[in-house]
Amino acid sequence: MIKGAAAVPLLSTLGAPLLKAAERSSVIVVGGGLSGLYSALLLADAGLDVTVLEASQRIGGRVYTRDGVETRPEFGASQIGRTYARVINLCSRLDLKLIPEHRNLMPMSSYLEQNWVRSDQWADSPLNRMVGDERKMQPALVGSQLLSKFNPLQNLDDWLNPKFADYDVSILELMQRNNVSPAAIRLAGIGNDLYGSSALGLMQEKTRGLFDARFGNQEVEEIDRPYGFANRKLEGESLARINNIEGGCSRMPEAMAAALGDSVQTGKMVRAIDMSGDRAEVRCVDGSRYTADFVISALPFSVLRNVSIYPLLQGPQADAVHKIGYAGTTRAFGFIEEPYWEQDGFEPSFFTDGTIHMLWALEKRPDEDKHRFMVVFTEPAASRIDQFPKDQALALMESEIARIRPSTKGKLRFLDMYGWSNNTFIRGCRHMFKPGQINAFAREMIVPHERLHFAGEHTRRSDFGMESALESGERAAFEIIGRA
Repeated sequence: MIKGAAAVPLLSTLGAPLLKAAERSSVIVVGGGLSGLYSALLLADAGLDVTVLEASQRIGGRVYTRDGVETRPEFGASQIGRTYARVINLCSRLDLKLIPEHRNLMPMSSYLEQNWVRSDQWADSPLNRMVGDERKMQPALVGSQLLSKFNPLQNLDDWLNPKFADYDVSILELMQRNNVSPAAIRLAGIGNDLYGSSALGLMQEKTRGLFDARFGNQEVEEIDRPYGFANRKLEGESLARINNIEGGCSRMPEAMAAALGDSVQTGKMVRAIDMSGDRAEVRCVDGSRYTADFVISALPFSVLRNVSIYPLLQGPQADAVHKIGYAGTTRAFGFIEEPYWEQDGFEPSFFTDGTIHMLWALEKRPDEDKHRFMVVFTEPAASRIDQFPKDQALALMESEIARIRPSTKGKLRFLDMYGWSNNTFIRGCRHMFKPGQINAFAREMIVPHERLHFAGEHTRRSDFGMESALESGERAAFEIIGRA
């Protein structure tokens, strides 16, 4: 896989502006995130005139390094695995340096039913009402570890195989089928949408993550932290298990846009794609119009559903654009001024069933003398906190954390927060298939419609994260190259 992706030709003169924006192009790419930019790079290398239209004033989509904030937090994509072949190859070509990610979580206690319990006491705690082997699972990991336990997928594209169609059900139904205890279901529901998320879609992500963790025939230790494996770099390895880009992940889309030069236009919100004539016409809200032989939509379907497309989408593809779900993730970032855990005896990180979802206390970076922290909200919890203005949300977090854990008072310095559901150009940090939607339209939703092709992380087939964005952009570009 790595050899194949690394062999894909790219711009022969990356780093130099190649094309000038024009109203007439061979291809118009709608959306200036990783997938749209990668499509444009590959198409330009094939000799096609490309125009990229981005609605916001910022390039990168869900790759967003917040440069103006101390510590440069990553609001969006931040992890590059060792099997992210396209990403790694692109970093090499753009002269971007990969560095190990320093975001390992410190141990996590839980605050449940207004009581604290350490992780090493959880299995025997009276608060733990789960049964049998369930009792060994930490509260923050119940949903994730149960999905892993019931996951039958072996290959990266198994989720699209009709053989596994019976798993395209809600997380709740999957757990009930497997006689999961009510107590375990309750804990799993704190951070997961048990009714509205397809278990099969989440299993695909777990299968891809495990593939990356096991790359190089290494054994994978038991998952001991929420949402991923602990990072490490073995002697003789060129890459750690999880990597970042030096200076922030936004350096990648910025370098891609620089290579494309004036062909990338910002502030261009597309309102219509009309393919009724002998060329496609793309119309923007500001009145500008562009024509091309082909169009790539790299917009999330949460935004594309607000764009007029003619001829109209039909059948499963129309259902996909207008019905696919999107989930939110909201995070607040800051520094730990003093180690509050030395005062109360509980572990630095914590998980709760209350207003605060999780606080991740992170191991110190090599160049820092203080711990960083993130307050993390996913799905149901994120939708609640996103309803507050930022200043009110930060004040609420700080006061609520101090209320349930008094030792933290005055010891957390908040820097900033970001919720992807509040981004009007994206409307969610990620797509999330609802139960039954993989069977209904996942296979058909990427098929080209007239002159319109589809890219974006939501159209992935085998990959995940930043690599899946490039995978989709590559596919869309090759589809057009085959037609041009």
